[in-house]
Amino acid sequence: MTQSIAAEHVAKRERLDHLDVLRGLAVIGLLFARFPAKGGSILAIEHPDILGWSIGEQVIWFLNSVLVDDAMRGLFALLFGVSLWMMTRPREGVALAETYTRYLARTAGLFAFGLVFHVILLAEASDILHVYALAGVVALALSRLDPRLLVLGGLGGFGLLALHEFTNELTTAPVTEASLADAAAYHAGSYLDHVRLSLVQFQSWSLSTGIVWKCLEAGSYMLLGLGLFRMGAFTGWSAGRLTALLAAGYGIGFALCGGVAAMAAAGGFEIVVKSHPLTTLGKPFIVLGHAALIMLAMRAPALRPALMATLAPVGRLALTLYLGGTAIALFAFTGAGLALGPFDRYGITAAALIGAVALIVFARLWLSVSKQGPLEWALRVWSSASGDLACRLLPKPRAVQNA
Repeated sequence: MTQSIAAEHVAKRERLDHLDVLRGLAVIGLLFARFPAKGGSILAIEHPDILGWSIGEQVIWFLNSVLVDDAMRGLFALLFGVSLWMMTRPREGVALAETYTRYLARTAGLFAFGLVFHVILLAEASDILHVYALAGVVALALSRLDPRLLVLGGLGGFGLLALHEFTNELTTAPVTEASLADAAAYHAGSYLDHVRLSLVQFQSWSLSTGIVWKCLEAGSYMLLGLGLFRMGAFTGWSAGRLTALLAAGYGIGFALCGGVAAMAAAGGFEIVVKSHPLTTLGKPFIVLGHAALIMLAMRAPALRPALMATLAPVGRLALTLYLGGTAIALFAFTGAGLALGPFDRYGITAAALIGAVALIVFARLWLSVSKQGPLEWALRVWSSASGDLACRLLPKPRAVQNA
């Protein structure tokens, strides 16, 4: 029943507004995830207290650690799985080979966009676009499985990730004069310095097993999104079921991620928070809590207009503004541009809020004159042209002759 509801919504080609709002939340949330390392210190990833540790800064860091760090990237991947099904669902009169071929052509474009725009031009090796493109191929191959198996497969993937993290070193490197000097040099580096570093890091990471684990993480989120969408979670679930998902997601997520964060802070950050096995297990529940919260908020007459006016426009330009957020971090905080900072956590949070307002204003202005963002348009053109070409190369089905 729930699967038929999801199919009905897609078949009518309705734009699911809450998906735009969720994408907008992810784009803006990434500002709060990126800015501490760029605008404060790269050492803040393992030693967040280096940016200041007043009571207010502790609260900001704790909420950021639990609700934002890695959760926004996970939310993107979850929605990628939803979009995968919406683009490749069975269509009457369209061969499966053609559908898959066009989707694979799009993922090739996404991979190229991530490499050219993010890794090279914006000097950020930790790009998610090429990871999503690679993981999306595997998710596509599994997308016709029973949706309950997809959800279980996604959760199982996080179990494997947690086991992998358990075998890694969990202690942090100490802050030394040399590491402080390296962090300052990173902050002051020129544009070409950042591009060179990005390429070196990308090459090292891509030629190691790191890319496999990143793809497993992204793919696990995609399977969750695929399975839950086909079960009707994004289209037909009642408020009661969404409330239960909200409670379970935040309840389990806060217990695991919040517990690790509190333990690390109490111990002077001698253990890594972001890559701790319990954090890895807890993040998908935080992501599901975010999704349920937004879907419930979109049903509230008092909240829906505000969300549609702020987050939805950003979500419609998600690709453009994802790269835009990276550009702000690079050119505002490093020697590639204005070299502002380094800031304490209050200053970084204020900068992220200003950046969020800037993205919202830009999105609203752009959509007042155009239906899609510039990079969304470019990806659409690529997908259409390359998909048409690839489909022409497919073998034609043999005609059945009447006896």
